[in-house]
Amino acid sequence: MKTSWLSIGFLLVAVTLGQAQTPLQSFPLSAVTLTESPFQAAQQTDLQYILALSPDRLLAPYRREAGLAPRAPSYGNWENTGLDGHIGGHYLSALAYMYAATGNAEVGRRLTYMVDELALCQERNGNGYLGGTPGGKKCGNR
Repeated sequence: MKTSWLSIGFLLVAVTLGQAQTPLQSFPLSAVTLTESPFQAAQQTDLQYILALSPDRLLAPYRREAGLAPRAPSYGNWENTGLDGHIGGHYLSALAYMYAATGNAEVGRRLTYMVDELALCQERNGNGYLGGTPGGKKCGNR
């Protein structure tokens, strides 16, 4: 099913005006293919940004808290000043949504890598805990 941004706009107008004949239903992101539009341009910008980030840098706090050596240094700012791992969670969601929407092979590879690495960290913690915040595991046990 291909849906253009114009079709989505008409659907929203029809629903807003009370003209929808059938109840709205959810559908998978993979059922929509964006055509040339501002939405597709935004999606491509998001894809470029996602691919510019380093999974190993985002995984560094999780590995460190699990007692594993990071494969790369953490990003700065939020990722190394007490909210470590915060952006990694957003990145994981972004990968999942982008893969569902586009099927991009590199995004899928990174998604699998992130999940596998996070599972390794959780296993290493030994109690189900998974986090990158310094001392988070100890705080969770209190």
